[in-house]
Amino acid sequence: MVIALRTRVARAALALSLIAFVPTLAFPASFDCAAAHSKIEHAICDDPQLSALDSELANAYRTASTRQGDDADQLKNAQREWLKYRAYQGKIDTEALRNAYRERIGELKAIPTFPAPGTPVEGPTYRLTKIAKQHDFVLRLLEACEAPDDESDSTCEGPAQLLIYGKGNARLQQTINLTNVYLTLPKGARGPLVNSARMYDYQGVINVGDFNFDGNEDFGIQTGNEGSYGGPSYAIFLFSPEEGRFEYNDAMSGLIAETLGFFDVDTRHQLIRTSGKSGCCYHENTAYRIDHDVPVPVERHIEDALNSDNGKMKITDEKLVNGKWQSKVHYVPFPN
Repeated sequence: MVIALRTRVARAALALSLIAFVPTLAFPASFDCAAAHSKIEHAICDDPQLSALDSELANAYRTASTRQGDDADQLKNAQREWLKYRAYQGKIDTEALRNAYRERIGELKAIPTFPAPGTPVEGPTYRLTKIAKQHDFVLRLLEACEAPDDESDSTCEGPAQLLIYGKGNARLQQTINLTNVYLTLPKGARGPLVNSARMYDYQGVINVGDFNFDGNEDFGIQTGNEGSYGGPSYAIFLFSPEEGRFEYNDAMSGLIAETLGFFDVDTRHQLIRTSGKSGCCYHENTAYRIDHDVPVPVERHIEDALNSDNGKMKITDEKLVNGKWQSKVHYVPFPN
């Protein structure tokens, strides 16, 4: 399973970085132009360069899929998303479409070949057996990473492989391949920072918790710093008792990409909470309930100094009641 990180438009690129191509096309395109019916298909068939790029994309996807082995669901889902986004509204910009194809082909070709779990890797291996109650993790970096010294923290990123075991069980339960993982190595420490979500600070490479409140531990793994204001981006995986494995959750991953760092898990009220802002003077805290593994906003607290009144800051509290938002507004003096 491969995860490539980006923020939303980039999540078209989170989706864009992992994508599975569902062939509908024939030579020189990847589908039969005699059966073309949509605007995008006719545009591809009418342009020799696009036809060639479409065929190249199909080949690049097939190659990337073989690199992932048996577990390429994320690649498949991401490619489907990319195919949706490539369909421009109205008149199709052929040159923009060519460029989109070239970019996507480059992303697919850049996906590394992941080793089998038992084979050596060039980078360090971290055995993380104390960060969760239900599972043990082994994080293997495919590339070398500079070790921290005793004077300062260091960071490292690159392709990685996450091996997952049942707690205290030597049998491998699941392997997740990631095109990029970002980790912080605290000074003097033997392993990476984990289970840490301090805002505006380094965050854990893996944060474990029950994010959908079903009694099973889930986790997020930091895949970069493509979030809001250069903040961390995470791939969230929820444990599926039916499948007996962790499954990638796009909605929660996207929530982190759009806000400020990892969300807070409010177990008592069964809510997850995020913080966001716009510049210096607008801050928003939002609470979400989880419906079928999808976060649904139910409460908001907004501090808005951009739309002040008589030198006072506007405070808005919103709550979802019976499917409708109710709002209360008041003004307070600016904090000193």
